[in-house]
Amino acid sequence: MAANVAHYTATIETEPSIFEVIAQQSLNSLLHPAFHKFTRFLAQVNANRFSWLVQYSDEVFLVLNGLLQSHYLRTTGASFAEYFYGLQRVTSSNQPLTEAHYKLSLIFLVVLPYLKIKIDEQIQLYRVENAESYLHIGLCKRASIFAHSFFHVSYGFWTFVQYLRYLSNTSCHQTPPLQLMQLKLVYLATPEFMPSFWTALFRGQLSFTDLRAGLLQNLLEISAFFMQFLQVWNTERANYSFTSLPTVPPPPLDSKAGAFKGRCPICLQSYKIPTVLPVSGYVFCFPCIVRHLQRDTRCPVTRWPAKSLDVIRLYDSV
Repeated sequence: MAANVAHYTATIETEPSIFEVIAQQSLNSLLHPAFHKFTRFLAQVNANRFSWLVQYSDEVFLVLNGLLQSHYLRTTGASFAEYFYGLQRVTSSNQPLTEAHYKLSLIFLVVLPYLKIKIDEQIQLYRVENAESYLHIGLCKRASIFAHSFFHVSYGFWTFVQYLRYLSNTSCHQTPPLQLMQLKLVYLATPEFMPSFWTALFRGQLSFTDLRAGLLQNLLEISAFFMQFLQVWNTERANYSFTSLPTVPPPPLDSKAGAFKGRCPICLQSYKIPTVLPVSGYVFCFPCIVRHLQRDTRCPVTRWPAKSLDVIRLYDSV
C-alpha cells in the first residue's frame, strides 16, 4: 500500500514522507525473497549444477547484497532501495556519511538482516517441533521462541513510536536503525545541470566505463521496479478463488513411487502424520522427514534440494 502511495506523493517538502520511508523498506525486504525464488528456479532447471545454490542461497545473497549496498553507499550515500526512491542518508547535522557511518550502515543493511533470516528460520522450526508431540523440544527452545516473539513485538512497537515521532516533528530519524546511527533520510541532491544516463547515452557523452556502470545500475533499478509491480499485482489479485482454477492432472508415477505406495520412504512404515515434500511430491512421516532434512538438505528419494520448513502437513478429511 505504501509503495503505491509513494509514487503519488509530492516531493516539494524538504523531508521525505512517511510513505516513501515505508516504501523503500518494503522494496529492501523484497530482495531476499526474489533472490530465493530465482535460486529455486535455477535448481529446478538444472538440479545437478545449481542445487548447491539453494542450500547456500542465504550466504550467496549475503555476499551479493553486501556488494550492492556497499556500491550505493559509496557512490550515492544511500542504500539501493533508498536511492530507488530518491533518498539519501545524512547525519543529524546534514553532513555526508563518515567512514564509521558507512560501516554501521553496512551492518544494519547486510549483516543484521542475514542473522535475522537465520534466526527466523530456526525459530520457525522450533515452533513446528513444538506443535507436534512426536518431536521433543526442550526448555531452551521454548525460551528462544518466547524471546523471539517478545523482541519482534517490542521492535514493532518501537518502529511505530518512531514513525509517530517523525510525523509530529519531534524526531528527525525515520526508523530505529537510523536513530541508533544518528542518521536521517533526505531527498537525494541531484544537480539540475547533470544530464540523465539515457540523455547522455543518446548524445554520445558516455565513456565505456560510464556506459557499463550506468547500464548495470539502470538494470538493477528496472528490476526493482518490476519487483514492486509484481508485489502490487499479486496483492491486488490475492482474492481469487482456487476452486475456479482448472484442475491439473497428477504427474505420472516414477519407478520409485510404486515401491513406497502407502509407506514412508524413510522408515518404510505406515505414515505417522503424513507430510508432503513439495519439491519432489513424495509423502513421508512428519518426524522422519523433518529429522532427515535437519541432517541433509535434500529429498531422500530424488536428492533435490529442500529445507525443513518446506514440508506441508496433510490432513485426512475422513
